[in-house]
Amino acid sequence: MSNNRKFSLQALAAAVCIAAVVGGLAGAAITRGCVQEAEVSESGAAAAQDGQEMSAAGSATGGQDAPNNQEAPVSPVTQEELQMLNRAGIENMDIWDSPVYVIGHRSPDSDTVCSAIAYARLLTELGYPAEARITAEVNRETAYILQDAGVEAPPVLEDAAGTSVFLVDHSEYAQAAEGMQDAHIVGILDHHGVGTVATGHQVVYEARPIGSTATIIWLDYMNYGVDIDPTTARLMLGAVLSDTDNLTGSTTTEADRRAVTVLADLAGVRDVGAYYYGLHAEKLSYEGMTGEEILFSDYKEYEASGVKFGIGLVNAIDEETAARLAGQMKEALAANIGAGGTDLLYASVGIRENGQKIDYIVPADERSRQMIEDAFPHYDEYDGTSFIFRTGLGRKTKFVPGLTDYLAAHPHE
Repeated sequence: MSNNRKFSLQALAAAVCIAAVVGGLAGAAITRGCVQEAEVSESGAAAAQDGQEMSAAGSATGGQDAPNNQEAPVSPVTQEELQMLNRAGIENMDIWDSPVYVIGHRSPDSDTVCSAIAYARLLTELGYPAEARITAEVNRETAYILQDAGVEAPPVLEDAAGTSVFLVDHSEYAQAAEGMQDAHIVGILDHHGVGTVATGHQVVYEARPIGSTATIIWLDYMNYGVDIDPTTARLMLGAVLSDTDNLTGSTTTEADRRAVTVLADLAGVRDVGAYYYGLHAEKLSYEGMTGEEILFSDYKEYEASGVKFGIGLVNAIDEETAARLAGQMKEALAANIGAGGTDLLYASVGIRENGQKIDYIVPADERSRQMIEDAFPHYDEYDGTSFIFRTGLGRKTKFVPGLTDYLAAHPHE
C-alpha cells in the first residue's frame, strides 16, 4: 500500500473515531474497526490494554503498588504506648510558677479535698511539682476520712491571685478560692456542668458525667501508668463513697462501682459497708454546730443569667430530723440572704428512706420561695417552711440545671 493511501486510511480512521466519541458511539465494534483501520499492531493493542488494566488497578488501590509491595499494616497501640501518649497530652501544661496548687471548691466536701490530695500526688509523680490546698477548714466527714488514712488536711489557700492553680471538682468562679480570677489556671478536672471559669490559654480540661471527681482521678492514674499507694487509695475510696452516697446516687456509673472495688482492695478495706457507715455517721452528725455552720458545711454558689444563687446541702436520718433541721436552716438562711451578693438562697435537707431520696427545699425569703414554685411546680408538698420533693431534687442533677434553665427562659429584669 502506498504511503499516500495508508495516510488517507489513517486519517479516515481517526475521523471516524473522533465522530464516535463525540456522538457517544464508542462501542466495542466501532473501536475495533478504528484500531484495525489505523493498523495498530496486535502487540501494541495488547500493550495498551495492559496499560489500561494497570491504570484501573492503580485507581482501585489508591495508586499503591501491587499487593506484594504494600507496607505492613500499622500495629495496634500498646498499653505502654497509650500511657505514654496520655502523658504527652499534658506535657504542654502552661505552668508559670511552681508549685501548682491543686484545689477544690469553697465549703470543701470529701470529694473536693481528697481529690485535691490524690491529683497533686499524681502530678508530682508525673514530674510536675504540685501541692494540695483547700479553701476552708474541712467538715466532720472529711476529717474522719483523713484521720482514718493518717493524712493531715492540706493548708488553706487564702488568696489564689498570682499562683498557678489546677481546679478540681468545680469550674465556677463563685465557688472558687479568693483571687481565682487573678490566678493562672493550668487545668480543670470536674464532674459537674461547665462553669464560668475561662482562660485565654490552653489548659488541661477533663470533665465526665460521673459520680465522683475521685473516680476520674482513678482513671487518670491508670491512663498515665502511675501506681496508687494504699493511703491515696483510701482517700479516694472515701471520696467516691461520699459523693455517690455509697453508690446509690443518681449520678453513679459503672466506673464509680469499679473504682470502689479496686480502691478498697488497694487500701486494704475488707468491709466497705462498715467503712461507709463510719464516714456517713460523721456526715449526719451536726453536734455542737450552729445553724449557720451547718448551712455552709456543704454550700455552693452559682450564677446564671445574671442571677447569683446559693444552695447548702444538709443531711438528715429521717423525716422528723429533716423537719427539725429545716426549721433551723430557715433562720440561718434569713440571716445570710444577700451575703456575698446572692439573689436567691436555699438549704436542701435530704434523707434516704427505703432507697428513696426525699429533699426538703428551704427558701431564704419570699423571692426564693416564689422561684421554687415557678421553676419546680411539681413539688409534692409545702409545709410553710419547706418544699418537699419525695422523688428528690438533687443539687447536681436537678436543682441547679432546672433553676439555670428557668432563669435562661425568664431573663432577670
